[in-house]
Amino acid sequence: MRQTFFQISLLIGLCMLLVACSSGPEEREICIDGTCTKAPKKATSRPYQIKGIWYYPQQHFEYDEVGLASYYGGGDVFHGRPTATGERFDMNDVSAAHKTLPLPCIAEVTNLENGRQIQLKVNDRGPFVEGRIIDVSRRTAQLLGFEGKGTAKVRVRTLVPDSLALNNIDPSTVMLAQSKPTTSELEAAPVLAEALPRLPDTLFEEEEPTPARAEASPVQNAPSKPSSSTGIFVHVGNYESQHEALALSQSLNGMTQSPTKPVKNNGPKPYAVRVGPFPSILHANQVLDQLADAGHVMSRIVINR
Repeated sequence: MRQTFFQISLLIGLCMLLVACSSGPEEREICIDGTCTKAPKKATSRPYQIKGIWYYPQQHFEYDEVGLASYYGGGDVFHGRPTATGERFDMNDVSAAHKTLPLPCIAEVTNLENGRQIQLKVNDRGPFVEGRIIDVSRRTAQLLGFEGKGTAKVRVRTLVPDSLALNNIDPSTVMLAQSKPTTSELEAAPVLAEALPRLPDTLFEEEEPTPARAEASPVQNAPSKPSSSTGIFVHVGNYESQHEALALSQSLNGMTQSPTKPVKNNGPKPYAVRVGPFPSILHANQVLDQLADAGHVMSRIVINR
């Protein structure tokens, strides 16, 4: 009787083990030009909370933003630990972490201080430090030329076709889904980098944002000036009060010697203050430095594509 009970318990344990093994994430293969590699699992897109702050991963790959980059790896505890996609983090490999991009994805990071540029896989979450938009591995920081400094101003742009291929997604299906976004998707996706229309000539004219379209383009060295003389702005912030936005706009006109105008949108803080347009990102960076020195540390560059 006792032996029968032991055999039944052993059988139940084996069944549970088999179920647990079969319920794990399915490994996928991606084959390019006959070469197949294991694809990393897709990280969750659910909102998450770190140090009391909620983060909302976006549901699309399109992303283009300028901000501060830092790096992790070296003497810290992250080396060898699993990333958000389950891959092992190697500080000597080329990779990056982002707070809200879909994982995994492919991005192009350009150091705006020296023109160096690299393409990498984003497979982790972070940096959870105010004012920073991306954390790269130590090796990436070395290649981009800011390991000694620790941080650098960068432009981060996702490579949509490569990201779709990495996740084995049919591009035609994605474009169809983007052409008819749902209300819930629009509300859930955080605005990290904005595709802006031309600024209106009158104050507080209603803003009608235009969707950014992803286009495949060959990898090039970072140009010193963008081809367009318009569309590069410094976004200072959003405000609930029209009076506050107007007062700030007038004070910035005198400080930056650049055109400043508030724009009305439909958000909870409907009055946005932006400086520009600028002929190049380098010009916008100079104003960004002035604004940061004046206390506007959350200012960022936005690009009208």
